[in-house]
Amino acid sequence: MTNVFLKQAAEFFERFFRFGGTVPMVLKLLGDDESMEWLVKSLKERLEVNPFEQTVEEQLSAMRKQNAEGNWGISEETLAKLAESAPAWPKGRDAYRSFRIRFGEGNDGVAQTFEAHAAAMKRVHGEKLWRWELLHSGKVPYKGKDVERLKLHAGNHTHHAVVEWIIVNDLSANRKRKDVTSVRGPKSLADEGIVLAWLFPKRVQAIDYDTWCAWFCGGYESNVPEDGDEEWQGVVIVFRDTASGGVLLGARWRGNDDPDYSVPPLG
Repeated sequence: MTNVFLKQAAEFFERFFRFGGTVPMVLKLLGDDESMEWLVKSLKERLEVNPFEQTVEEQLSAMRKQNAEGNWGISEETLAKLAESAPAWPKGRDAYRSFRIRFGEGNDGVAQTFEAHAAAMKRVHGEKLWRWELLHSGKVPYKGKDVERLKLHAGNHTHHAVVEWIIVNDLSANRKRKDVTSVRGPKSLADEGIVLAWLFPKRVQAIDYDTWCAWFCGGYESNVPEDGDEEWQGVVIVFRDTASGGVLLGARWRGNDDPDYSVPPLG
């Protein structure tokens, strides 16, 4: 361990001097707590910078594009209000300013909204996107009966048409957990998690399950009777195949404890 540390220290000073560092600088840091505190604070701030940060103009431009291509019907007046009311970009390495864009009301609105954002994902990611064939948003027949397939964890009665800003302070939240059930709640991302997938395509493409995780949309409950006997066991998930580079929209068991996937909340 000591040899490893000495090797790293030697590499540090080699790079420090190569980029213009001097011996007086080193002595200053060693003898001045204020300078050392400033250096450490600056490095921490740099490490917390989100490489996927977007300007308000970039985000509204992306929304305008999807609004036009998806025939969403969001008015210029609404877009102008968003431009005026945009919150500051949140601090944090995996923090985001994003949108909640919901269409319709209740059960039908939940399905309409899901399909709108799934289609936007397809337009943005193109042939790289694969959607699980058993992930449905509305009623689909099973054994001769129409079966509900998707609902909000908070209840479909909470779904109302809206276009507004949201903040996600940590998309990597709850990677360490007993299961999805124990960490999900009324603030868990639902359709907001799919918006992130088309609004920040580079974040999706960066998923490596180490530095950048995939994420559960814990605000959704998925019912897949073809994949087990008990109802409402699935949770919508955005993930990536690192071998092929494919982007995936699917559902996995609510008992999942794999740290490759987060369960982020709003705020």
